[in-house]
Amino acid sequence: MYDYLKGFFRNYFYEEEQFAALFLLIIASILLYFVGSTITPIFVSILVAYLLNGVMTLFEQKDYSKRLSFYFTFAIFLIFYFFILLSLPYVTGQIASLINELPAIVAFVENLLNDLAFRYPNFFTTEQVEEIFASSASFIPSIAEQVLIQLNTGFSAIMNALVFLILIPILVFFFLKDKSEMLSYFTYFLPNKRSLLSQIWSDLNTQLFGYVRGKALEMLIVGSITTIAFLILGVNYSIILGILVGMSVLIPLFGAILVTIPVVAIGLFQWGLDTSFYIFLITYFLIQILDGNVLFPLLMGNEVNLHPVLIILSILVFGGIWGFWGLLLAVPIATLIRAVFKVWPKKELVS
Repeated sequence: MYDYLKGFFRNYFYEEEQFAALFLLIIASILLYFVGSTITPIFVSILVAYLLNGVMTLFEQKDYSKRLSFYFTFAIFLIFYFFILLSLPYVTGQIASLINELPAIVAFVENLLNDLAFRYPNFFTTEQVEEIFASSASFIPSIAEQVLIQLNTGFSAIMNALVFLILIPILVFFFLKDKSEMLSYFTYFLPNKRSLLSQIWSDLNTQLFGYVRGKALEMLIVGSITTIAFLILGVNYSIILGILVGMSVLIPLFGAILVTIPVVAIGLFQWGLDTSFYIFLITYFLIQILDGNVLFPLLMGNEVNLHPVLIILSILVFGGIWGFWGLLLAVPIATLIRAVFKVWPKKELVS
């Protein structure tokens, strides 16, 4: 065992920048784990500035000056930011109402299925329905409630934390305006030779920017279309369902399955097996089909070159570690790990 570990470190850690890269990864992991909640405004601001930098680049490519491009980009951010803040009181009210009504929705769906089992015993029996609810009712409402509580906690924290509200626009402003200066502060502590770190960042930047940009647009479009369609149909909790459907695109493979359960349950609770419910259900599935077959390929393409098995594994691992937020961050973290493994040199391969 000792010889294996000795050989491993000799083959994979033989240059200064490899230790620097390992040190940075360890520090980032420690910060994320222990003080992640404390420095959340910084993480959020960096992510927003990272996305807005792409918008700013588009303006510069249209022959606008760097200063004018910055002002246009920051104005777009402020409009979007204040729109979200103004909608938060209504959203938090809907979430609180839905959490209170969740037990009644679950009981209604169970009674409806029991009634269907009584009417159509050839398809499924009452015992089968009870068995399904005995195994699933213990965790499905819990998952839905936890997601809603997480959303409500996050939105309430944003509303109540004045410092948080003021800090994010200020940080975004400086991260976007003084990007080069900020990066110079960061690179000051890195070794002079940093080709490995540059390769990791280059690969990660290409993959992650495409993923984050594509998912942000997909989430915005799907969430907006769902909310508008549900408002037209008069669906209860239309905005919350629109947010959940929009956020579901951030969880590959599992997101659409998880969000379908509360969507169908709320539709059943509101209309039962009425014609309005079927119209609502067809509308929802049409949105999912258009997202999966048109919007997702158009926005994402092959931005994240991860095998589906690795995506599932990362969702299971990081979802198990950090719960709901781990599900959202699984693919970006897996992309970082892939970038490190892809470019990390091995001594036998170095001439």
